[in-house]
Amino acid sequence: MNINNHTGHPAGTTTGKRTHVAILAMSRPSRALVAHVALSGLLATLLSGLLIGQPADATPAPRDRVGTYTPAAGAKFNNPLGTQAQQRRLFRHLNRTIKSVPRKGTIRIAVFSFADQKTSQALIKAHERGVRVKLIFAGNNIYPPMREVQKVLGSDVTKKSYAVFCANSCRGTLGQMHAKYFSFSRAGKARHITMVGSNNLTKHNAERQWSDLYTVTNDEAYFKAFKPWFSQLRKDTTVATPYLYRAVGGHRIWITPVDLGVAADPLLTAMSTIRCQVPQGEIDPDSPTPDALVATRLRIATHAWNGDRGVTLARRVAELQGQGCVVQVFYYDIGSGSAVRTILTNAGVAMNPGITPGVHTHHKLLIVSGAVDGQLSTSRVITGSQNWSTRALARDDVILQISDPATAADYITAFDRMWRIG
Repeated sequence: MNINNHTGHPAGTTTGKRTHVAILAMSRPSRALVAHVALSGLLATLLSGLLIGQPADATPAPRDRVGTYTPAAGAKFNNPLGTQAQQRRLFRHLNRTIKSVPRKGTIRIAVFSFADQKTSQALIKAHERGVRVKLIFAGNNIYPPMREVQKVLGSDVTKKSYAVFCANSCRGTLGQMHAKYFSFSRAGKARHITMVGSNNLTKHNAERQWSDLYTVTNDEAYFKAFKPWFSQLRKDTTVATPYLYRAVGGHRIWITPVDLGVAADPLLTAMSTIRCQVPQGEIDPDSPTPDALVATRLRIATHAWNGDRGVTLARRVAELQGQGCVVQVFYYDIGSGSAVRTILTNAGVAMNPGITPGVHTHHKLLIVSGAVDGQLSTSRVITGSQNWSTRALARDDVILQISDPATAADYITAFDRMWRIG
């Protein structure tokens, strides 16, 4: 019996009223036999559906069931010296979020290096279940997973999904697309999810580099602050003013390329309001030692710190050390210029290149604890994708300042651990 022909009836039978009349014309035993055969066929069909775990008239199950993971807000850090789960902690956070974006949701990613097979498969499955997946990569390091997702999504940026490569800076004429930006319209019970950090999606980043990823959820204003920039990225066309600045809630966002002949260095701007020593009496009028000085602390970890810009930043850090700030620098010896190291060492800055061969920081991190921005006792975190170098000025990068003491405390804990065991 063929139940799959276009009429929906057994092949070779007559349908509608004519079938009804033909049956009535039969003798009573014949009609009973026909009814018995028909009922037996129906039961067999239903039983067949039950045996394969699906009713006979149901549509096939979707190829990929949406997950239920709700990404938590706040900072996360990998541990390249830990277990595989600790090394891949940031990857797992991203991939579980990707798997939990529902049909008609939107994923936007702009990342420099992408070589993780699990992530590429999660993005392809998201696209296949009806998620709009928009991916932007640097064109100078193309890994197989990049090609795989582009083969499925295509490269037409007018479509709902796409994967494209920028030859240089997407919005400038030099550099690269160097951001590490991930956003999701919805996942689990969270909406307007934005992640920014120092992590590339490579095995090397997970297993050999200390990195961070900062997540904001349920903040529509912050989520939308990145959309004009992303729209420019996807066009891969030079824009007249690529340098962007946004202040949203407790966040400041700087997006490069930036011409220092036109605008101030955002890192120098962030360090311009630091006050290194504050009398205890100003912080606490009831202090029994009002004249005792409280020092502001700077914790710095950066993958690359070099060039003329690096020297300028180093001189500012050395100046703060001389004014009484307590400064620690966790650095990557290959990425740090000799002039930068000399300036910092001569100023008495505590320097740490790490103690584990082959493992180094990939952070672009500044943590200020103390007097800054007119407040006498607070904390600021600056993170993102931009290195402290001259070459970084020409790249599409995100620099993010977080003004939240609880988040800063998490960053301090992670930095101190890296300082001890890195």
